[in-house]
Amino acid sequence: MYNSKKSSKFAPDFDEKHMIYQLIISIPLMVCLFWAIFFTIRAVQGTTEPRVNTMVMFFYIATTVLYLDHWMYFSGVLSFAGEWSYGIVNLCVYPFFYMYLRVLARAKGGREAPWLLVPAGLFAVLFPVLYIFEWSAGKEVLGVFARICFAAQVVWVWVRGGRLLRHARRRMDETYSDYRSELLRPVNTLLQLFGFTAVASLVLVVIGREFFIHETEVTIPAIIMSVLLYGLGYVASNTTIPPEVKGERGSEARGSEESGLEEKGDDELMRKIDHVMREDKLYRNTSLTIHDLAAAVNSNRTYVSNCINRTNGQSFSQYVATYRISCAKEILSSDRYASDHDAIADAVAQSGFLSYQTFYRVFKDSTGTTPLQYRQKILKKS
Repeated sequence: MYNSKKSSKFAPDFDEKHMIYQLIISIPLMVCLFWAIFFTIRAVQGTTEPRVNTMVMFFYIATTVLYLDHWMYFSGVLSFAGEWSYGIVNLCVYPFFYMYLRVLARAKGGREAPWLLVPAGLFAVLFPVLYIFEWSAGKEVLGVFARICFAAQVVWVWVRGGRLLRHARRRMDETYSDYRSELLRPVNTLLQLFGFTAVASLVLVVIGREFFIHETEVTIPAIIMSVLLYGLGYVASNTTIPPEVKGERGSEARGSEESGLEEKGDDELMRKIDHVMREDKLYRNTSLTIHDLAAAVNSNRTYVSNCINRTNGQSFSQYVATYRISCAKEILSSDRYASDHDAIADAVAQSGFLSYQTFYRVFKDSTGTTPLQYRQKILKKS
């Protein structure tokens, strides 16, 4: 059924052109192997996000095996082991990526994740049986089944993974005041890269490897997948989510009682929130969280967050940002500073923003101008 000899379709003479061809089709394998080693070292060292690194490590180990099988196939080395492992890892890659996204997003539960690996398990059992009994029709049916499952996995991971990460960003905006969710901006890139990679993989799987009978037809997808897989690894290596902030014990139980109150109680609570923000200047605390604010008004983080959402139509981070921007405007409007640079530096330091980058972005989103433009405009009027 399979042989270890090189197929004439993929085995031209070993001239310079063929050497270049061999190099190009091995690039996806090398890329995946590089990231597999990189994330394995990270996972073993356990220095940063060990669980996240472990899951992305599994993803790149699976893709390494996948593209090793691809390289062997397009080099003309066909074998039972290669076809068997290709079918298994092809159905494991995106479930592993989904598990990585769940860990990254600090998602709870995740019972559906193991079920995504069921097709790989079925393929692992059925393929050897069909091979032993040389049932060609059964293998064709199994191949169609594998392609359908792969397509379903791609759609599931794309849709559900996107929801998980969007939820993580919203949760961070409701917990932190320093726009820490900005650390997840690469996630948007990650999702886009995943989308391109998923679509490219899906097209290749649906078309089938047999379609690529010429060297040029093989090298083009090899280069595209290499770029996408490297981009995924690069973004994943620079994407982290800070640990969850735990509230005081019993606060959630207290909040469950408060959450049953009617919305008319929001006005009183909002006055308390505005008072402590204005008088105690809590916004100056760069590490201010919803738990800190809830404790200051003797309430629960969920109730405080819901109150801000209902009353102002803002997330916690957006609400705090209004006070910080107001403080920054006051400082930028002052003529007591020797230079614009000093005024901007003081505005960042006094208003509670964690970094210049966040300050500039939030200020421009709020006012439509940069801090320097705002200051020059105000001083010119005066």
